[in-house]
Amino acid sequence: KAEALMPNTRKILIVDDEPVVVGLLRAFFAEFQHGHTYELTTASSANDAFVLLLQEQFDLILLDIVLPVIDYWHVQQAAGLDLLKRVRDLGVTAPVLMMTGGDGGTPSEVEAFIDGAFGYLHKPFDFSELDHLVTLALGPRAASG
Repeated sequence: KAEALMPNTRKILIVDDEPVVVGLLRAFFAEFQHGHTYELTTASSANDAFVLLLQEQFDLILLDIVLPVIDYWHVQQAAGLDLLKRVRDLGVTAPVLMMTGGDGGTPSEVEAFIDGAFGYLHKPFDFSELDHLVTLALGPRAASG
């Protein structure tokens, strides 16, 4: 059996198809300690992420809204939102931070919150905002009923 994780280890899933973004987030979590150790898992497609989510539990999911999903018929652009719905259908309770580049993403943001996203990050990242959201997401949960 694999050695047990340290009690304060937080498992983070990063879903993004841009290596630069994944690299930035790796650097961020290397700096961002807040008393935790972070075990990062990355996926570059919604399908890969879904498979990972079926296999293990994560404490936080960082999910890019625009992920390529190529099926036989079309390329679906907002695959991140689709994945968010599937994640919730699976009963995954980890907070999800949605990430997006560009401006004018308001309708998607509203949709993401309706679908149960914990928060929203714009690229390029504002690291203080990222720090704040991650702290909130990983903080003590309010006891739910």
